[in-house]
Amino acid sequence: MSERLSWKMKFSILMVILIIIIYGSNYLILGDAEHIISYIWTHLGFIPVDILVVAFLLDEIIEKKEKEAMLEKLDMLMSTFFSEVGNDLISQLSSVNKYKTNTENLKEIKNWNQNDYENKLEELKDSTVDFRADIAPEEREEFLEDLRTLLAGKREFIINLINNPNLLEKEEFTGLINAILHLDEELEHRTDLALVNDTDFGHLNGDMQRVYSKLVYEWVYYLKYLDKHYPYMIALMIRTNPFDKDASVYVE
Repeated sequence: MSERLSWKMKFSILMVILIIIIYGSNYLILGDAEHIISYIWTHLGFIPVDILVVAFLLDEIIEKKEKEAMLEKLDMLMSTFFSEVGNDLISQLSSVNKYKTNTENLKEIKNWNQNDYENKLEELKDSTVDFRADIAPEEREEFLEDLRTLLAGKREFIINLINNPNLLEKEEFTGLINAILHLDEELEHRTDLALVNDTDFGHLNGDMQRVYSKLVYEWVYYLKYLDKHYPYMIALMIRTNPFDKDASVYVE
């Protein structure tokens, strides 16, 4: 710390000496002290203006950098989300979705570029992904039980996510977490899933569609992020693509 102060002190003294030399030589050669004083006063008047402009610019730059760093951390947090619950949830819902053709093109995501991702995200943002669980009445209880078990097992993890105040910066992801928590609550309150009738199952379908639609959007967004910043990480996501039943984790 003392060496740093010593360096600053030496530099300051050097600059003061240079100022004296420059203005002193100007006076000795031109002999116009009034012009020198006027010049100094004029520039001193601009110092507060310069400080004001620089302060605002630096504040904007620092704030922007901090926000970018925070969003970067949130994007990486999505990796944990999909590993913990997102991929399993997509797989369970996709396996029973009556409208599989709506996500058919996601099988080819391994061949996409950044423009393809942007176009798909625009499409998903302006519409809802069609979803309806195509399950025989006698199989509903088992499906809902598996779904409830998955969400209940990840409840603490999901609650920890929603407690992160920085998530407010990511509206879509926050909406997804809230939708998942609501579906979890709906299933948790139905102690006997055998009592779920057609009307009640239709209500649950609405909750599942809300989750599924937001989940698909965030999945595409996350792969776009990986494709741009971490191409080596996207390979695993593609090999475990929940929308491609032929996908294999093993490298061929």
